[in-house]
Amino acid sequence: MNYRIEEEQDHATLYLEGELDMTVGSKLGEVLRQCGERYSSISVDFQGVTFVDSSGIGSLYYATKELLAGGRAMEIVNIREEILDILRILGFAEALGVPLKPAS
Repeated sequence: MNYRIEEEQDHATLYLEGELDMTVGSKLGEVLRQCGERYSSISVDFQGVTFVDSSGIGSLYYATKELLAGGRAMEIVNIREEILDILRILGFAEALGVPLKPAS
């Protein structure tokens, strides 16, 4: 998985590209935590994410939970329908209260 970060004042947008699976899940968690140290709000753009597995979702879940507990705002945007379905079935948004926005 590749990523890039765009910064705007106290907000970061993290653009992801590729597969979010067990091989990159811990790296994503690390990147999110680093963003949380520098920004009060974070958007994670899933437009380029082509696949997720349970390990990747788990890493995203726990990093998001830590950010929210630290007072950070977070949203996940531009999610492909098939990935959004998985997140909905797992109750990701309900468990964390994080907005999930589908790709337009």
